[in-house]
Amino acid sequence: MTTQAYPPAQPHGYPGHSYAGGPHPASSQAYPGQPSNIMVPTGMVGYAPASHGYVPSAQPDIKACANCGATSTPLWRRDPVTYDTLCNACGLYLQQRRAQRPVALIEAEREYQDYAVPVVEDATDGVGESRPQCSHCRTRETSVWRRNKDGDQVCNACGVYQRLRGKERPLSLRRDKVKPRAKHSQT
Repeated sequence: MTTQAYPPAQPHGYPGHSYAGGPHPASSQAYPGQPSNIMVPTGMVGYAPASHGYVPSAQPDIKACANCGATSTPLWRRDPVTYDTLCNACGLYLQQRRAQRPVALIEAEREYQDYAVPVVEDATDGVGESRPQCSHCRTRETSVWRRNKDGDQVCNACGVYQRLRGKERPLSLRRDKVKPRAKHSQT
C-alpha cells in the first residue's frame, strides 16, 4: 500500500482558515500530481464581488458578513467564488439570484430591526423572563407572533385579520385560549 503525501495547508487570505489539499479546488491552478495544462474552472461567469464599501473587522475572533457586516446569523455561508464569509440572508440571496444582496435591502432590514418589541414587565413565564404581548388585543398566547404594517408586534389572529381585511380585528373576536384547528377523522 502506498500513501501520497500532501503539501502543508496553505492559507486562503481570510484568517483562521486553510485548505489541506494544496491549492483550493476553485483556484485556477492545477491539482498536485496533474499535468500543468489541466486547469480547474473558476466559478460563475460574469460574477463580481460586492462593492458596498464594507471592510471586515481586523479581529479574527469576530465573524462578520463580507457583504453587509452582520455579526450574528442563524447560519454562516460562503461565497462560492471568493470564499468570503456571508450571513444567511446574503448567502441565500446570492445563491438564488447570483448577485450580491443590494444595500437598499440591507438598510431596510436594519431599519425594521430597530423597532422596539413591546414587553410587559409584570408578565413572566415562570422562569423570570418577560413574555411578549399583542399590541392590539393584549393577549400573550399565540401560535406565532407577527408584525403589522406599523411595525407593532401582534398575535397571529390580529396580524392575519389585518392583512386579509385591511382593518384591525374587532376586540369582540378575542378569545382567552388559542383554538386549534379541527382535525377531520378518516372514516
